[in-house]
Amino acid sequence: MSDTRPFYLRWFTGSRLAMVIGISLAIHFVIGVFFGGRVIFDRLQAPEPQLEAPAIPESIDPMKREYKIKMKRSQQQSAAPLPIPIIAEIPSDLSLDNIDLNISNPRSDVRIRGAGDGDGTGKGFGDGFGDGASLDLDIKIDFFGISGGGKHIVFVIDFSDSLRDSGKEMIMRREATRVIEELPLEVNFGLIFFAGPTWPGMDDVRDSADNWVSSRASGVNGAAADSFRPKKWSRLPKARYYSADSFARKRALKAIRETPTLFGTIFDVPMYMALTMDPIPDTIFFMTDGYCSNDRGITQIRQMIQQLKSQGKKIPVIHTIGLGISSNAHLDSIAAIGNGESRYVTRQAYLKKYGNSPFPPSKEPRFETSGKIPMVPSDEYPIKFELK
Repeated sequence: MSDTRPFYLRWFTGSRLAMVIGISLAIHFVIGVFFGGRVIFDRLQAPEPQLEAPAIPESIDPMKREYKIKMKRSQQQSAAPLPIPIIAEIPSDLSLDNIDLNISNPRSDVRIRGAGDGDGTGKGFGDGFGDGASLDLDIKIDFFGISGGGKHIVFVIDFSDSLRDSGKEMIMRREATRVIEELPLEVNFGLIFFAGPTWPGMDDVRDSADNWVSSRASGVNGAAADSFRPKKWSRLPKARYYSADSFARKRALKAIRETPTLFGTIFDVPMYMALTMDPIPDTIFFMTDGYCSNDRGITQIRQMIQQLKSQGKKIPVIHTIGLGISSNAHLDSIAAIGNGESRYVTRQAYLKKYGNSPFPPSKEPRFETSGKIPMVPSDEYPIKFELK
């Protein structure tokens, strides 16, 4: 009986090799379809990736860790490394007689030194660093035993003729020289000198003398020491800040060393000049050896502080130093309204603390106010000012 199947079926079943090849191809086709389909399905149905953050060690607080990371990035982006602060903590009951600390740091040549216990009357020469507030800086500036801080510091220094008595002039020049030499580089400082007239310390008093008048003292031919006043407060020279670099230091030290004393004593104009600086100082050191009337002292200064408060401006810390005097109610009141400290320094206490190292008086010719500054009636050019 003849085979009626198609030729290819008869050939496939008739050849054993062809059968093995056919079965193998069929199996590979089925396997390829199965795995290929699974891969396609997995790609279409891929699960969302899950992110797992590494655990934060228990010894590091998460907030501190974040702060350190941010600080590190900030330092890497800055042009220069952040300065290393200098912190000095000295107990107030520690004897400072043999302490003179020199702190070496690339950013500063500051030397921190306290003033010891005085043997004068009143509050004496202090107990060391005092209680002055430190603003913005962890370095405190010591002036006549009072400590104050901040980025903008102004020294208002009396250059009246009375300093020539009892060696006070030498002490004033010596202490002012010391504090300028030891200023850290971070501090911007201002220098204001006063007697009868007031002027920026690095300027010449004669440059603004034509804006000043005075009045006769009762029963005396000459002018009253507290009668000096500007014709126009708006024409007063503006005091400015200087960085504590070598050039500014040299100018300031030259002014302290060579500026002669002159006649008169008033408190209001030098304080006005300090309070109108831009920006307003963080700390003002006000040093004098004299007195003046209420109208040229605390009364006017209290009015200035009120003007600042009414404008919502900050009030600087005001420290006052009485050189060669045992007390002064005006200086106490000025320090009180400025949240500062008042201190009285006798010549004996200063020399006991720092030794007798003579500082020569200025060899420059004195500016004679008599004949240079006109005398006018006391009601002419009244005291009128406005802090802006």
